[in-house]
Amino acid sequence: MFHTETTRLIETWSALPGASRIPDRQDLDALSLGPLVTRLFLLEYRPQATRIRLAGDWIEALHGRPLSGSAWRDLWDHASLPLVELALAQCLREIRPVILTGDCPRLPGGFEMPLVPMRGPGGRANRIVGLYRPRGFSQPLSRPPTRLSAHASLAVGEPPRARPQLIALQGRRVA
Repeated sequence: MFHTETTRLIETWSALPGASRIPDRQDLDALSLGPLVTRLFLLEYRPQATRIRLAGDWIEALHGRPLSGSAWRDLWDHASLPLVELALAQCLREIRPVILTGDCPRLPGGFEMPLVPMRGPGGRANRIVGLYRPRGFSQPLSRPPTRLSAHASLAVGEPPRARPQLIALQGRRVA
């Protein structure tokens, strides 16, 4: 079972127009998520070069610095990078939420991190909205900033399937 906050982000994303084909980022009103907004982030995806576009105050406090424009990979320990990269790519490729789980020394109990795919300006599917969902205390412990460590990635739901179309082959209709 996922935490109710994780479920809330996924349900909000699922209700957006075009969720089956990746909704536009502008269709998501982050403020509609209320208190979760401080733990939301927006990524601009590029393989091996994903950047943080926006990060909530809670996230910046956890990492001890402003994050806008920072490299996403700089937040993760080296061993986690392959899993994190695959999760981002899977989210956009399969058009469905992916949840990362892991640990951070400043978050007792670890974290759950739902990721949902979005379209950016010009209609390109290259944005990902995510949420830090601590499993323990809601406020980070006052320790020096450290890197996140990912342990698992889980895709949620079924990927959308292309609709079957009738085609004609030599004048005959075939599936």
